Amino acid sequence: MNEEKETLIPVSVAELAALKAMAILSDCRVIDFRTILSRIDERAGDSSKSLIGSMSLAYVVFEYKKRGREEAAQKIFDELKPEVASFVAELLDVLEEEWREKNE
Repeated sequence: MNEEKETLIPVSVAELAALKAMAILSDCRVIDFRTILSRIDERAGDSSKSLIGSMSLAYVVFEYKKRGREEAAQKIFDELKPEVASFVAELLDVLEEEWREKNE
């Protein structure tokens, strides 16, 4: 039996987090984001999985805020554990600053 090995390409945590955020925000009919999410989770180590998850939530909250969906953003943020919420808040500050710099 000739099994082909899957090629693994290193990808940054930020890129994986952005992909997860897009999957959470999107309603796609062609791309199966659930499969992508499960593949990311099964390949990531425990610490990476936590970091990717936290970063993706920060992206989602940030995107909701920019779309004027403050209530949805706050609801997600309110459901976070305190130790995760502080990390997500720091990421939100960074995203906000980067966004301001690009849009001035």
